[in-house]
Amino acid sequence: MKRSIISAVVGTALITCIAAPAVAFEVITVDFTQPNGATTTGLYSGIVDITISGTGFSFGPEWNDAFYIYSMGTPYQGSYYYQLSFGTEPLVPLDPGQNATNFLVGVVPDYNPDHVYSFQLNTGVSTPMQLHFGVSDGNFSDNGGSFEVTVSQAIPEPATWAMMIAGFGLVGAGMRRRKPMVSFA
Repeated sequence: MKRSIISAVVGTALITCIAAPAVAFEVITVDFTQPNGATTTGLYSGIVDITISGTGFSFGPEWNDAFYIYSMGTPYQGSYYYQLSFGTEPLVPLDPGQNATNFLVGVVPDYNPDHVYSFQLNTGVSTPMQLHFGVSDGNFSDNGGSFEVTVSQAIPEPATWAMMIAGFGLVGAGMRRRKPMVSFA
């Protein structure tokens, strides 16, 4: 009996170590011509991994990517407008609180002339929700372009859940079978 339990635990541990974590992900296209450019179909919470690429124009002749305005000289960052906006509720025009830099885990990525950035966002929610992406602007009629956003989040592997449940079961069984030891002084 003990040998079969030990074999089961070792087998489950090996499966858990070999199995790669599963990842939920999707790719969406965020249009520059409306505040709420795109919404994920999947539900996410906590920290999510983002890879974003693409450019557009939402500030006259100036081009911008997710974090930088760059066409008229040196790229600069620091404006809450004309850049990537993010939220767990539908986005509205000109809301500095929806700027993606407010949700970054870490710092704004350095300027990349290829306009591709990988970073993490903290959704600020524990209940999984759809994520909303857009461009912060007030006048969308003169905008053009889009971002391609890949959203991903690691999810626990079934083997991990099996190992945890088996561990609780073994601890419970061990506690139940243990005989009380009486000692006399």
